Amino acid sequence: MNRFFSYPAKAILIALTAFTLNGCSNGDDNGGTPVQEEGKYSAILCVGAWPNTAYYIADVPSLTSGTISIKGNGAEMTGKVYAQDIIQKDGFYYHANFGSGRFGKYHVEKGALVIDKEVPFTFLNWSSYVWVDDQTLVIFGDAEGEGRYAIVKVADMTLTSGKLDLKAKPTGFTGYNIGFAEHRDGKLFVGYGYSFSDWSVKPLPVNPDFNVAVLSYPSMKTESTITDTRTTTPGGPIVYAPASFKDENGDIYFISDPVAGYDYKSPSVVYRIKKGATALDPTYFFDLSAKTDNGMGAAMWYIGNGKAIVRTRIKGESIDADHSFSVIDVKAGAFIKKLDLPADKGERMVNAVVVEDGKAYIAVNAADKDYIWEYDTASEKLTKGAEFVDGIDYILRLEKTK
Repeated sequence: MNRFFSYPAKAILIALTAFTLNGCSNGDDNGGTPVQEEGKYSAILCVGAWPNTAYYIADVPSLTSGTISIKGNGAEMTGKVYAQDIIQKDGFYYHANFGSGRFGKYHVEKGALVIDKEVPFTFLNWSSYVWVDDQTLVIFGDAEGEGRYAIVKVADMTLTSGKLDLKAKPTGFTGYNIGFAEHRDGKLFVGYGYSFSDWSVKPLPVNPDFNVAVLSYPSMKTESTITDTRTTTPGGPIVYAPASFKDENGDIYFISDPVAGYDYKSPSVVYRIKKGATALDPTYFFDLSAKTDNGMGAAMWYIGNGKAIVRTRIKGESIDADHSFSVIDVKAGAFIKKLDLPADKGERMVNAVVVEDGKAYIAVNAADKDYIWEYDTASEKLTKGAEFVDGIDYILRLEKTK
């Protein structure tokens, strides 16, 4: 499996966005037989190695058996939208392309990516989002050194936008990194840190703290700010993979990822905000790094019954290191086990898990053959499922579309 990312996340985004806008292609004619996407699941896939890459949305007929290929099955995205930071709901895909100044809604039909509607959009460079209802998407990001938001009514793609009232940037930082976002009881909980633009400074500046803005919705006014100094850098950007969730009780859990902010000393920590509260649960502090040989939580998916899967990056000074998958008991704040899966190669920006009917389906970018693995949360059994074939070089996202 080719590792095609080797640069800092922001540089990757800028470079790849520019590249896809130039309409790159890998020369594969997609088998000449485009088919309509009809299944319950899809995968966003990459063919080639940087910079000669092409991106596809492929139907996944089954998570548990058979093969997945883009031959006659892949709607090419290259030159239309950037591959990884595309979010999906109910079979529609949404993407904010800051470089080209457009926000779009898309779907797959007869083997092609169809534009439902694109609207002008240059207000923010998105990194986070949350659905407040089935038809309302709130996106977050920064531009011109400000934290910003846009509320999107996806039925007709109308937008309203504004600026976030966040803490002042510390010395050495020029912008904001927006991480996870959750909606509960008329409030939005938005994690954020800080960004910088001068990469020549050594050592690079490190976020001094970890922040969560508590916003009222729909006014988007900041009611309060949660700050903690025991870790830094909230998980995210979640347009790539989730870093938080709300459980059956209405409790919110979220994870930090300090290495993503060039902090190689602070631990990766899971926090909780209890239902009805707007502050961290003072009885809860789960140090994931202490349980995983200083591993970092690059993404987190809730699998039910108080358990979650964390895509865990090995220790070291890179976000592009190999990853493993671990099961944790978030309710108790306890590590359960590392799953016996092949090492997951490369960078952190992969939405790898679909949860359904008490099972978690995990797409693994292995060194040789790539499979979806079924993890039964009750029996704790792992079973090899569908295989990705025919020259697919990277699995970027696994999605449930229906």
